[in-house]
Amino acid sequence: MTMTRSTPPLPPPALTTPDSSTTSFITTTILPVDPSSIHFTPSPSPSLPPNTHPFHSPTLRIADTTTLANLTRASALLSHTAHPIAFPTETVYGLGANALSSPSVQSIFIAKSRPQDNPLIVHISSLTQLRTLLPPGHDIPDIYIPLINRFWPGPLTILLPLPPHSPLAKEVTAEQATFAVRMPKHPIALALAHMSGLPIAAPSANKSGCPSPTTAAHVWKDMQGRIELILDGGQAEVGVESTVVSGLCDPPRVLRPGGVTLEMLRQVGGVWGRGLIGVNGEEVPLVPGMKYRHYSPKAKVILYEQNTPPPTVDKLLSTSSSSSIGIIRTRTWGPNWSSTLTAGTGGGAPPTIEELSLGTSGADISRGLFAALRELDERGVAVIHVEGIAEENEGLAVMNRLRKAAGEIVRR
Repeated sequence: MTMTRSTPPLPPPALTTPDSSTTSFITTTILPVDPSSIHFTPSPSPSLPPNTHPFHSPTLRIADTTTLANLTRASALLSHTAHPIAFPTETVYGLGANALSSPSVQSIFIAKSRPQDNPLIVHISSLTQLRTLLPPGHDIPDIYIPLINRFWPGPLTILLPLPPHSPLAKEVTAEQATFAVRMPKHPIALALAHMSGLPIAAPSANKSGCPSPTTAAHVWKDMQGRIELILDGGQAEVGVESTVVSGLCDPPRVLRPGGVTLEMLRQVGGVWGRGLIGVNGEEVPLVPGMKYRHYSPKAKVILYEQNTPPPTVDKLLSTSSSSSIGIIRTRTWGPNWSSTLTAGTGGGAPPTIEELSLGTSGADISRGLFAALRELDERGVAVIHVEGIAEENEGLAVMNRLRKAAGEIVRR
């Protein structure tokens, strides 16, 4: 069976909302979805002159009946209730709800125990859908057109001025003057926004402050009993959240490094060739990840900056009274920590070393980072020693996340 559908009209507003006192009694269901069965046909409608963007107003076809049924169920929850659902994106799993409904967006904050002043990113399926969020007579700012043509759909979020009388729920922006929006690359995320006809507000689908989830099992661990539905579409490809950029300042800057690297942005040229990294430490976060500690496992994380020697035996033993220590290796630390510890304990019983290697490529390290932190938590370690990497390409986002997770940072 296939389904062909163009962008539908907006559905009625949310009708029901979860209550913070009852989230622990919600029955959570995991439903499978097959991303390979979801196909978007580009629209021939002109979008960003002189180019025609393939996602101006695309047509959706779903070839697998189970996937179609499960996406239909998920879309109905988004359209007709205020209950959030978890779904895969190419970056991490998201926890999404109707971005036009305050009760719906509030349900995200309740499920995650998320601070109310931490804004959310809006996910859209087409440029036509994005334009419904802009003021009448206004279009997408020209500065973003090269980025949209190059990186959408993809792991890039742009910051736009919030129009007067915006249809977005005020909770999405934390009552700020801007909103963040992206067009995800993952077919399941695109299909949800397309089938529901809704812009979807969606942070990562984890308890606030914990490592972001890159599989449905990670979401289940954090959100079981808090949300009704998890769509399982396999492992997230990128492994860290989207890059967030602002073209509303001169020069433009990267507010959060992520799946689109600084080097990729600079290759666009023009004003983006001189885009800056970082923020000025604003107390009010413009986008997710700017203010609060994030991505932290239960274990204490000790981050070793690039080119810092690995911990000595004495350092390892002094950081934990537990019988189990975690190690995350990347590019230079050697294996066989257990034998090193045995030699350094004077014959006493050494602690158990739970050691994981993320590989050496930036893509592999990025993809496996959050999963490794979660796995070592599952193994019960009290402290995790992490080998850092150079802040170039994917390394910029990796080190950004690790510094927010770390309880201690070791430098040469």
